Amino acid sequence: MRTDRILTFLRNIRANNNRPYFYEHKKDYETAKEDWIEIVAYLIEELRSMDSSIEPLEPKDCMYRFNRDTRFSPDKSPYKRHFGAFIAPRGGRKSLLSGYYLHIEPDNNSLAVTGVYCLEKPQLNRVRDVIVNFPEEWRNVFEAPEIKNDFRIISTQKLKRLPMGFTGEYECEEYLKMKDFMAEHQFTDEDVQKEDFPQKVVELFRKTIRMSTYLNDIIVGE
Repeated sequence: MRTDRILTFLRNIRANNNRPYFYEHKKDYETAKEDWIEIVAYLIEELRSMDSSIEPLEPKDCMYRFNRDTRFSPDKSPYKRHFGAFIAPRGGRKSLLSGYYLHIEPDNNSLAVTGVYCLEKPQLNRVRDVIVNFPEEWRNVFEAPEIKNDFRIISTQKLKRLPMGFTGEYECEEYLKMKDFMAEHQFTDEDVQKEDFPQKVVELFRKTIRMSTYLNDIIVGE
């Protein structure tokens, strides 16, 4: 699991994001990808031992393509600048449920994230109902010491005001404005290159299992 080779390859492709360079250095990509597959396989095995909702998955079920979809983007560079994988129940990277995402990107941009992204309206409404009706329970999960000490709660889509249909004051008002719910931990490049980095990621994800399973129970209506 040579994370240094992953970071080196990603730095080089960022500076030379074009097909001729990529094909000249395809062996470097294949080496970095092998290291990445090994890390993802390790995470799947460890997460399955801790979270019973994670079914048997292959790394390819969880890893995102390195090629970019440039059809609707003004940025036509053909390759991503990071490696990412999402380990989650019901389909890995294709899952609509909460799961565990690892992102490796140079310049201290690597992340471990647990949660759910871009919820559909019916599932989002279920979550909001819980936030309104069980605010103490919600806070006990999302503001537990193991979360607060190592993560920050983020949302890629957050309303400036309360969503339509919600009036008055609510104990968890800021959570009601969110459309997705994630706990994020950021790594430095030095962190990523440490020999025990994969084990560190597992220990961080272990702290978020309660949060992830809580979200999924709400989303699927259990």
